[in-house]
Amino acid sequence: MELAASTGRLRRVFIWGRFVTIKPVPKDVDTLLIVDTLLFMDEDFEVECVPVPARVLFDSIHSKLLFESDVFWARASIGEEVLQLWLDTYQTSRNFGKRGIVELELR
Repeated sequence: MELAASTGRLRRVFIWGRFVTIKPVPKDVDTLLIVDTLLFMDEDFEVECVPVPARVLFDSIHSKLLFESDVFWARASIGEEVLQLWLDTYQTSRNFGKRGIVELELR
């Protein structure tokens, strides 16, 4: 989170996976970063514009290896409807139960 926040454009973070269960040693943390469109990720966004240390967050393979976590990201311009569909999908377990999702909103 510190690394994502270092971009200065992180607005919301969603965390799910075994991390939000009662498991004593969860080894599955999934993260969705929502970044501010108007200030940072407009339509011609290039990862090369991100400060070098934070670029790893925009590369799913490197994020998985470095943080042992699946890190997804999206522009805030995806809108609430698409975001909710995404979250509903990841909140549904393999047996169609609901899993917890934690949201952090940064201002």
